[in-house]
Order: sequence, then C-alpha cells, then structure tokens
Amino acid sequence: MVTLLDCIYRVPAVIESIVEQREVTFAPLLEAVKDRLDDLNEILFVGSGTSNTCSVTAYRFVEKASCLSTSTMIPNEFLAKTVYNPKALYVFVSQSGTSTLTQQALKKVKAMGCLTAAITEAPTTPLAQAADVHIDMGCGYEEYGMRTIGYCASILTEMLMGVALGQARGVVSEAAAAAYIEDALAVTKDHKEICDRTLTWFDHNKEALMDVDAFVLYGPGSLYGVALEGALKILEIAKRFMCVGYEMDDGLHGPTMGFTQRHAVIVLNDGGKDNSLAMGIAQYMKNDVGHAYVIGANPIDEDDLGFTPASKDFACLEYAPVVEILAYRLAVDYGIELKDIKTQDPLPEMKYFNTHDE
Repeated sequence: MVTLLDCIYRVPAVIESIVEQREVTFAPLLEAVKDRLDDLNEILFVGSGTSNTCSVTAYRFVEKASCLSTSTMIPNEFLAKTVYNPKALYVFVSQSGTSTLTQQALKKVKAMGCLTAAITEAPTTPLAQAADVHIDMGCGYEEYGMRTIGYCASILTEMLMGVALGQARGVVSEAAAAAYIEDALAVTKDHKEICDRTLTWFDHNKEALMDVDAFVLYGPGSLYGVALEGALKILEIAKRFMCVGYEMDDGLHGPTMGFTQRHAVIVLNDGGKDNSLAMGIAQYMKNDVGHAYVIGANPIDEDDLGFTPASKDFACLEYAPVVEILAYRLAVDYGIELKDIKTQDPLPEMKYFNTHDE
C-alpha cells in the first residue's frame, strides 16, 4: 500500500515531469494571451485550502518573473468584490477541479469577458472545462486527499507559468529562463536527504512535539505560504492539535502574548531579510516560554533542523516536506489511521456544505 510518506518522497519525480512538460503545459495559455500582452497588467490567483496556500507560496515569484502585479484571494472574498480588472488574467486553482465556490468565481468573471485559466489535475475536471484555458497541474494521481504532491506541483506550475509569461512579454531572456529551470530542478537534489533528516529530527524531539496542544508556524516571504500549509496539514492529518500559520512579522504583533509551554513554535527561516525576526521569536520561545524549533538557516541548538537549500527562488519546495512529514509522524505515532481516497470515509462537508461539487 502506498503511504502518505511515500507521496512526500515522490515529489522529485513530479517536479522533473512538470519541468519537462512545461512547453506543452503553457502552450494554450500563451496562445490565449498573445493578443493581450500589451494590455495584460495583473494576475490574480483564486483558490481554497491548499489551493490557496500554494498560491500564497508562489505569487511573489510569479510577480517577479512576469513583471505583472500578482496577488491571491480566496473564492468567497473574490465573489464579494464589486470591481474586477478587465485586463487581468484570473487563475483559478483546484486540484480536483470541483471546488464549488472556485467554480462560481470563475464563471462570474468569465461572463464579464475576463480571461480565465484553471489549474487542475486533468482537462476533464469541471473547472477546467469552464475556463478559457486549462493548465495541467502535473500532479498525476495522488492517493491521499491530504494533498502533499498537489501542493508542491501547484507551486511549481504557478511559478513556471510566471516564467512563461515573462518570456512571452519579453522581460525574461532565454538565459534567465534557463537559469530558473536549473534552479527549479535543484530542488530535487537534496529532497530525499531533507526527508530522511526530518524523520530523524522528529525522533530526536518526539516526546516534546507530541506533548503540546498547539503548533504555531512562522515563515517569511514565500515561506509564509509553507507555514500556512504546514498548519493546515498538522490539523487535518494529525487531528489532535490546533494550528496556525503566521507571516514572520505579522505573527509578532499580539499572538506571542498568548504563548505558553503547551505551544510549539516552528520557525521556517531562509536566513534572509527577516532573519533577525526569526531568531528573535525562536530565542524567546526557547529561553522564556517553551518549545521552539528553527527549520533551515541558522539553527540555534541540537533540537533544530538546519539545512541550506540547494535552490534559491524555489527553496520553498525544500521546506514543504518538513512540515508535511511533521504532520505525518504526529499522526502515525499517535496511532491515527490515514486512509487513502479510495477508502476514506465521507468528508465532514457532507454534513454542512458541499465544498466540492461536480
């Protein structure tokens, strides 16, 4: 039987496939925008849950590569808007392509004549068929509903879409595009080692990690999206903890007054401009309150998981398996059965609102 951990370890092959297929993947989008390149001035990603956190992770790079103002929004907020930019590219993300409100949001702006694209797992999904353009997520079949492959595949697909649009607009040279591709593939270099070391790190800290009531994850820049996704994964997979993800600075304004020894803080640190903030919250929690663990740059003690990403712009994909494996091990070591899609019980949503409607 394929385990959730197997899915996490499988990501490098998915990354390589997405990179290899990129010209085919983005050909329909480039054809659709070729007559709008002079007017196109914005990209807006819309999605729920993991389809939102992947966009929060990717959108900064998309803006950098495409030189187009780029942002993200959840479907309900998008549907509540009263002003929509007719010169924007609206990108709707849903792995299954069945997210109810995401479909409604796409249909709303498509009816206005706006350009819409759907990123899903297959061209036959309802969202794909409703959009002007379908972009294959490249995730393939994923055995578990707690998306790990889909999260990483969505991030990479969105980021490479930014490169493709940048090339089409003449703001990314062939040499720059090649460098981006090389950087993306660098993610696969140490993936297995990071996964292996995360398992060892969990075993080293197992008693403390399993004895808290809540996890709080911090991340700067693109790692903010990883923090949000990590909080989601711990909650949905381990089922025993309340979890929240914060942007590195925003999470220092108030939440820290509520931390106790029953909370564990996970600091995703890239060693960049917010390094002092990362070190500050980590030291504070370690010395004065309770549990804190630095992941990535500048580990403080033996309880941390230090590593140097092989990639620069795509390093977020090297942090993703850490939070996913943390969620997985918390569940497994508590004896929680993780069911694949084929054997999963009906989801809670069937009792309140069908969030995925085919």
